[in-house]
Amino acid sequence: MIWWSMPTTRTNTTCTDGTTTGCSNVFRVEKVDDCCCTFRVLAPNTDTTSLYPYVSTDSIFTININCICGVRCLNDTYVECL
Repeated sequence: MIWWSMPTTRTNTTCTDGTTTGCSNVFRVEKVDDCCCTFRVLAPNTDTTSLYPYVSTDSIFTININCICGVRCLNDTYVECL
């Protein structure tokens, strides 16, 4: 199985395997328009006292969902916004 990993900021970070610092492989669907889907990259929450496991980032990407053959969904959760 291949895991996509995207930068958590809009810098020129190269993400290779989901463990690269400044990268994440957890995304939230922001918008679906025909076969085009916009995702927001979520980052692990570093606040250990928070109830939210992820925080929203300002990093987004768009992909043709006809190119996706499988998606692993997480349980419903709240995401702390920026």
